[in-house]
Amino acid sequence: MAGHALAAFMAVLFVALGFWQLARNQHKHRLVDREKAAYASPAQPVTGVTAVNDEDDTRVQARGTFDGSHEAVLRNAVRDGKAGVDVLTPLRLDDGRAVLVDRGFVRASPQHGVTTDPPPTGTAVVHGLARESNAILRADSVDHLVDGRLAVPRVDLDTIGKTLPYRLLPVWIEAQAISPAPTGNSPALPEPPPPDPVNHLQYAIEWFAFALIPLIGWPLYLSRTARQRKAATSDTTASTESTAPVASRSPRAGSRASSP
Repeated sequence: MAGHALAAFMAVLFVALGFWQLARNQHKHRLVDREKAAYASPAQPVTGVTAVNDEDDTRVQARGTFDGSHEAVLRNAVRDGKAGVDVLTPLRLDDGRAVLVDRGFVRASPQHGVTTDPPPTGTAVVHGLARESNAILRADSVDHLVDGRLAVPRVDLDTIGKTLPYRLLPVWIEAQAISPAPTGNSPALPEPPPPDPVNHLQYAIEWFAFALIPLIGWPLYLSRTARQRKAATSDTTASTESTAPVASRSPRAGSRASSP
């Protein structure tokens, strides 16, 4: 009975730990969803920002029309250990100027054309972080992809602006949210970092798997033990039945039974 109680206790404990990890996983996803929703929350207009410090996260928003015909790419971008490019698309504003928008990451080689969906048509609203221009150095090279898009190692607004028929704002936007929502093959926008690196769902599966050990293992152990005992009892009985009875001793010489 003690073994049954211990097996049941261990199974309940492991199941409880599994549901606890599921709750932690749901809580983490709620936090990430809340942070993602904050990416699209109202912010100051980018037209009012003339200079920023990249060490500070200055959130801005802009409304305008994307000009996909004058896109450039920021090469040597890395996301989750994968190399690619960031797609830089001008957003035309109502006053005739434009702000350069980093629409997100595409896993690609700068030596080849980038296959991605075009930016949204019509009026779009961009929310993100304002970034300052980063001047291209003498040691840097400015290239073009095979599809004609400018490929730069840094977001140098002066260099990129020379290829455009309109004037750029002195800052650019690292987009966090775009409305209308980008289509499935659009550049990947940044995701909020998880509150912890733990894979709670994997741990939950492991705890539920551990719960199967006492639920399945204990009955198997009892069944095996019972079979072994039964086999041992059968062997003992068979051994006893197969043993020949001891013959009675012959009468000793000189005894009455042997006397004539």
